[in-house]
Amino acid sequence: MAVIAGVVVDADGVPVPDARVYVTDGPGPVPDVAALTDPDGRFALSAGADGAYTVECRSERGGASRVTVATVTVRGGMAAELRVRLEP
Repeated sequence: MAVIAGVVVDADGVPVPDARVYVTDGPGPVPDVAALTDPDGRFALSAGADGAYTVECRSERGGASRVTVATVTVRGGMAAELRVRLEP
């Protein structure tokens, strides 16, 4: 099984801990599973099949809810790396 892994950073490039990251669309059924970023802003999610995935990230850091959507493609069962930047 492939993995979508990466880091969530704020507009200044600083890692964001405790951001919620989850898949909203993929090449097949998408499980309702989320990951929280670690203290270094890192996360990992399982990707069931090769193809394009839409990943959404939410953070309440700074008192305001921020949402960012990103797309990543998984091929050959390999890990896909993603850098998600939350905009103010």
